Amino acid sequence: MKNSIYLLLFFTILSCNNSEKKSLNTNTNIESTETESMYSIDTSGTIINWTAYKFTEKVGVKGKFDNFILAPKTKTGSVENILLESKVSINTMSVNSGNDIRDPKLKESFFKIFHTDTIRGEILKADQNKGLLALEMNNITNEIPFSYTLKTDTIFIDAIINLTDWKGEEAINSLNKVCYDLHKGADGISKLWPDVSVNIKLPVNKP
Repeated sequence: MKNSIYLLLFFTILSCNNSEKKSLNTNTNIESTETESMYSIDTSGTIINWTAYKFTEKVGVKGKFDNFILAPKTKTGSVENILLESKVSINTMSVNSGNDIRDPKLKESFFKIFHTDTIRGEILKADQNKGLLALEMNNITNEIPFSYTLKTDTIFIDAIINLTDWKGEEAINSLNKVCYDLHKGADGISKLWPDVSVNIKLPVNKP
């Protein structure tokens, strides 16, 4: 009888210890999740990069836009909350490829022919590192998928657009004409691809 009482006390104490550990672990996980999910952003540190492609071999030409306005619906919250319904307006005349000869051609022979002084975008969805962006160019709005990742203190947003979806063939041909020899690859063919990769870097901080 005495042994049975001791055994009962042992299991009771063990059960209490396990409950306390589970409660402690649960609280720790909740606190960790809440801490990791909250961020604030400084839109002044945002960078919008692009990569166009030339030659049959599809060699990248990189650049960025120097003048744009990023307007998030909220500047504090989870990554998803910060991204969702954020809007951007990009001044295409601020295009910067790092080449003083190329940049005027991009402005005059591409964007003006493309009838796009301003590129406008709005994030419609953002969930589990994937999202949907409404992008307006040439008076046409299309929805395109994008991916996003958080690395240390920066949100990286990546998307690929095809300019033919915005009826960009005339602008592509116009730019390729003024850069004809510069767009010739090893095979002697002058080619400018309609694909453009876009990368946005959005700095964040933990409040």
